[in-house]
Amino acid sequence: MNKYLKILIYIIGIFIAMQFITINKTVPQLEGSLDFMEIETPPEEIATLIKNACYDCHSYETKYPSYSNYAPISWIIGNHVQEGREYLNFSTWGEYQTEVKKDLLYNSYKQIGARQMPIYTYVMQHKEAKIQNAELEKFYTWFKQQSDKYNTK
Repeated sequence: MNKYLKILIYIIGIFIAMQFITINKTVPQLEGSLDFMEIETPPEEIATLIKNACYDCHSYETKYPSYSNYAPISWIIGNHVQEGREYLNFSTWGEYQTEVKKDLLYNSYKQIGARQMPIYTYVMQHKEAKIQNAELEKFYTWFKQQSDKYNTK
């Protein structure tokens, strides 16, 4: 058997084996009253922006695209979602302490204002997540106001 054919067969075998290592897509049962939208009640325009730009990685409402079923892409997506939820999970917002909420809101508006969030690779695949310049100021201002609100609590 040709040396290159053997290498190709090994590569295909490894790729097939990789498909058996899947990411965790389970969603815990949560009380809806813990959700960010329920507690902070943003205006509809802001709520839509948050849902489109933030919730896939920062909540348990992740909508996994079809390509998230194939390794190694699934591992990258799974890692992004896991890290996003560890940093900020809008689905468990009601469980955070006041000081943590204030810090998360402050960091959110700073990252949004600096265009660090949503991340570029996410926006490339999800055009609805792109925050237009006209929306950015409203989005930024609302998060800042929410952060300031927690300064007085």
